[in-house]
Amino acid sequence: MNAVATPIHNPILRYWQGRGRLAPLYWGWGVAGSIVLAILIAGPPLAGLAGLPWALGGIAVGAVYTVWILVSIWRCSGNIDSPAPLGVPREAWGMLARWLTVAWAINAGGMAIMLLQSLMYPALAR
Repeated sequence: MNAVATPIHNPILRYWQGRGRLAPLYWGWGVAGSIVLAILIAGPPLAGLAGLPWALGGIAVGAVYTVWILVSIWRCSGNIDSPAPLGVPREAWGMLARWLTVAWAINAGGMAIMLLQSLMYPALAR
């Protein structure tokens, strides 16, 4: 069978290769996934249930996730079913998804820095 014609059942690989639809990738894996990951990474340390090792491990996992979601959204940005959802050309939606994901990644980096600062220098967090 042709490798291109072979369906990829693993969503992580399918999106990485740019073969998935943008909407579920962006809203499900991107927005919802980022919120869940942020809660799992920052929640325990901020609640006093975990310390610096947890945060460092979580930031490493978050960095891998961020690379995956950025590349996947970039590659899937043209995979929109409708030619003009809400009257907006699909190319505009794809570009918006790309740049909003870049902005979200910058925000995640800032969150990681602030989390580390609050754990390493607790007096500054007050």
